[in-house]
Amino acid sequence: MNTAYQRGVGLMEVLVALLLLAIGVLGYTALQVRAVEASTEATQRSHALFVLKGLAESIRANNTGRTAYQNLVNTAQESVHAKACINSNNLCTAENLARADVAQAQANAGNFGMQLRMEVCPGVANVTGEETRMCLYAAWGATNITANTTACMNATGVYVVGSSCLMMELY
Repeated sequence: MNTAYQRGVGLMEVLVALLLLAIGVLGYTALQVRAVEASTEATQRSHALFVLKGLAESIRANNTGRTAYQNLVNTAQESVHAKACINSNNLCTAENLARADVAQAQANAGNFGMQLRMEVCPGVANVTGEETRMCLYAAWGATNITANTTACMNATGVYVVGSSCLMMELY
């Protein structure tokens, strides 16, 4: 066998093996980046659920002040009023308690970089009967719901693709 034809073949095998290894490492890196993004999104959703659940329970507990919550949630509240109401010896009115609840929820949402909004749930605006069903929204990242929730979901209740938000129906 002529060894002159075999020179450099080992080097080519090593280069091909390195190329395959590099492709595998790039694939693994892309997988890790996607896993970190999914983990961050899950954490944000968990925080949003925490804030929305707390506010929903406060609304449920303060049924007398239920009608005041929508306007309060949709405007910024000062936490000074919340502390003055809760820390005083006088009993709070239903609206003052609602203001305190919303201020606390907005402070919690702000700590997580979120916005809150409360609107009539999608698809039930024309339903007659008992009370109109209300929904709480939390949004983060590039999704802005300060004026309305169209950046989060459409009028039929379908989430907008690419939005970072969560909706919770109140009972």
